[in-house]
Amino acid sequence: MPANRAIAGILPCLAALLGGCAAPGEPGSLPGKGSPPGAGEAIPAAWREREVSVGFLLLDGVYNSELMAPFDVFQHTVFHARPGMRVFTVGRAKSPVRTFEGLRIVPDFDLEGAPAIDVLVVPSAEHSMDTDLEDRRLVDWIRERGREAGRVLSLCDGAFLLAEAGLLEGRECTTFPEDVGPFQVRYPRLAVRRGVSFVADGRAVTGAGGAKSYDPAMFLVEEIYGKAVAEGIGRGLVLDWALERVEHVVVSRRSPSDGRPGCWLPGETIPADVAFEDAGGNPATLAEIAAGARAVVLYFMGGATAEADGPRAGFWCEDTFDDLPLLRHLALDYEPKGVRFVGVLCPPVYHEAQFGYEEGAFLRHPSEDPVFGRNRRRFVEASLELHRRGLVPFERVLFDPRFRALSNPSRGEASPEAGPRPPWQGRFKWSEDTQAYGTPTMWVLTPALEVFGDPFFMNVYESEGRALRYTVRDVRSRLDRLLR
Repeated sequence: MPANRAIAGILPCLAALLGGCAAPGEPGSLPGKGSPPGAGEAIPAAWREREVSVGFLLLDGVYNSELMAPFDVFQHTVFHARPGMRVFTVGRAKSPVRTFEGLRIVPDFDLEGAPAIDVLVVPSAEHSMDTDLEDRRLVDWIRERGREAGRVLSLCDGAFLLAEAGLLEGRECTTFPEDVGPFQVRYPRLAVRRGVSFVADGRAVTGAGGAKSYDPAMFLVEEIYGKAVAEGIGRGLVLDWALERVEHVVVSRRSPSDGRPGCWLPGETIPADVAFEDAGGNPATLAEIAAGARAVVLYFMGGATAEADGPRAGFWCEDTFDDLPLLRHLALDYEPKGVRFVGVLCPPVYHEAQFGYEEGAFLRHPSEDPVFGRNRRRFVEASLELHRRGLVPFERVLFDPRFRALSNPSRGEASPEAGPRPPWQGRFKWSEDTQAYGTPTMWVLTPALEVFGDPFFMNVYESEGRALRYTVRDVRSRLDRLLR
C-alpha cells in the first residue's frame, strides 16, 4: 500500500443533506459492467423498517480513506431514510487508535463489548497483510461477527482479514490492485477480480479501496434503501453517483447451480406460520413457539432409533449424541433467562432398517399409508422416551417426520407420495452443507423470528470446505449479545 495515498475531504453542506431526504425505495437489479445478471443474496426486508447497525473495525494504522469514505456514506443515511443506520467503531480495546495518516480516534467499543452488527466493515490498516493476520483473537472475532452479520464489507487490504476468517470461501472478491498478487499467493482457492471498484458476492462485498471506497458503500445503501436514497446521499456528499458507471461485479446467489440450498440469511425474518409437528401430528407454528420468549434456539437433531436404547443412547445420529453435553449446559443456563430451546427431531431417511424402521418409510409413503403411520408412531414414541429420560435436554420437542427442514431440494427430494413441498423446505439447511440430508443444525432467532447469525452446524460426513465446529463459548457469546 503506497504510504502517500490521500483523498480530498468532502464536506457536505447542511442544506444538501436535509434537502435531499427521500423515502426508502425498492432496490432493483444491480448488474455492473461485466457482471452476471441478477442480484446477490436478498437484503432482509426488516432492514428498511428498523435501524441497521454498522460496525467499523478500527485497527492501529487504519487508512483514512477506507475508514472515512464508507463511514460518511452510512452515517448520512439518517438524513435520507428512516430510521437509517447506526454507525459505530470497534477496536481491540477502547484506547485511542492512530490512523496511518495521523488522526487520533477513540473506538466506541472493544471487541468483547461490541453490540450486534448487521453490516461489518473492515477497512484496510497498516498491518492487514501481516501481523493483524496472526492475531487469533482478532481473526476469530471477525469470523464470528461476520457470520452473524447480514453483510460484510472490506476496503482495500481488509480483504485479507475477511479471507483469513474464512468469510470469502467460495466467493469472488477483490482487493487493492497492487496487492492482488500477494492475496492470490496466500489464498489460492479464492477467485479474485482485477480492474473493478468492488465485487459483491452474496453477503460479502470487497472493494479496491482508496478514493473508490465510496463505491461499495453507496452500492450497499442502494441495495438496502433503494436508488432514491443513494442519489440523495450522493447529492449531500457531492458525489456524482450512478451505479451503472462504476466498474463492479455482482455475483448472483439467489438460484445456486452448485447444489446448495438457499438457506435463511442473518437478518431475514422467518415467516411466523412455518410449522413443525407435535407428537400427535398437529402443527406448531414458530409464532406460537416464540410467544413470550426473549430468544429462540431451534435445534434440528437426529431423533431415536426404533428402540430408545443401544449405541449412542438410542439416537441414530452420532453428531447429535456428541452435542448433548453442550446442549444440556446451554439449556440449563439460558432457559431461566428467557431463551426458549426447542428440539426438532428428524428420523433417519438413509438405511432406515439399520435403525429399526422400514426402508423408505418416511419419504416414499403418503401420510394415510399404514407404513408411514406405524413408523412415524414408533419414531415419535421412542423419541419421547429419550425426552422423558432427560436425554433431550429441552422443555419441548417437535418433529419433522419428512425431514423437510434440513433436506437439500436439489439433491434429496422426497417422492410425490410424501406430499407437496412446503415453501420453507431446505431453508434451514446451512448453505455450506452440501449433503442431501444431515443433522444437527442450530438456529438462533430473535423473538420476532429474525435470524441472528449463520446457523451452528456440526455434521461433517460429506460437507465440503470449511465446516463450522462450534463450542459452548461460541453459542453463549451469541446469546449474550442477543439478550443485551
